[in-house]
Amino acid sequence: MPAFHYVNPDVIHWGAGCVRERLDEELRRAGARRVLLVTTRSAAEDARLAPAVESLLGGRLAGRALVGQHAPARSVMEAARVARTARADALVSIGGGSPIDAAKAVAFSLATGLDLVAPESLSRARGASLVGVLPHLAIPTTLSVAELSGGAGFSAEGTREKVGVAAPELLPAAVFYDAELALRTPLPLWLSTGIRAVDHAAETLLAPGEHPLPDAAAVEGLRRLQVGLRAARARPGDPAARTECQLGAWFSYLLPGPAARGLSHTLGKRLGSRHGIPHGVTSCLLLPHVLRYLAPRAPQAMARIAAALGAESAADGVAGLVAELDLPRHLSTWNLSDADLREAARPVASPEHPEADLVAILRAAL
Repeated sequence: MPAFHYVNPDVIHWGAGCVRERLDEELRRAGARRVLLVTTRSAAEDARLAPAVESLLGGRLAGRALVGQHAPARSVMEAARVARTARADALVSIGGGSPIDAAKAVAFSLATGLDLVAPESLSRARGASLVGVLPHLAIPTTLSVAELSGGAGFSAEGTREKVGVAAPELLPAAVFYDAELALRTPLPLWLSTGIRAVDHAAETLLAPGEHPLPDAAAVEGLRRLQVGLRAARARPGDPAARTECQLGAWFSYLLPGPAARGLSHTLGKRLGSRHGIPHGVTSCLLLPHVLRYLAPRAPQAMARIAAALGAESAADGVAGLVAELDLPRHLSTWNLSDADLREAARPVASPEHPEADLVAILRAAL
């Protein structure tokens, strides 16, 4: 019989100023005395982002670790070293998916003793027991929703392949959707990660099996996202528009595992870290073409996506939204060769989705 398991964090705060109002309460609930802040260089250099959170942490701040795009394994392990040296008993992340995933990977490495730079670490990670996982409070400033799952993606040493670890214990203890902080996110990044959230909602509706609650939430997420993203573009300084987008992104991801394994996601991950394309942008480039490819196989799901976006078809609805938001639409900008496209498609191919079909999707995105 069908069954549904909740796999989102237990506590989610939202609204402008919620970090200022609720961070101390959640730190006390987690028993945090020595906090490592995991963030990016850009957030660390913006006085209203990481430094503002550091001010709220006060005497609890034990150290800071910076990570780059796609969370390189080496920077994850450097953050783990800083946490160990600082005797951190909790993690706070602020930024997009990279610092949030990095914080989860740091918690995993510290709890298992595994060096995630080592080639054999991923095989050893399967079935590893986690002891003393540090609590993690996530403050996302994009719409990539890394904060809503127990999976931690990072780019492997040398190959730059996007890989990851996962465990229920890695779910953040609390999430803060604070529009005051989100206003600091550059508009192109905000909007492109918003299309990533649209991707999550679409892949939820297309996922195999029965999942009525995530489906209903995904439809509502699409409705909120298409309204909120347009409003954010028209009024970049409007916190209400940012909150609408954050709620839409949250609703898009009540089925994290299957949604993240959808075709647009898996193809995008093959391109993103290897060729320096942000994951939100890969959704802008690929999702309309993936939806056209899958349309004959899932007419009911496609109809729900189209209706939520106010379009005649799911693919046209996404493509129209991407164009209206003036986001990237052509993979050719990144000068990938046909060999690059085949290399990206090959590991994702299956009897259900032959390599030739996947290469055709990528060629259509050029």
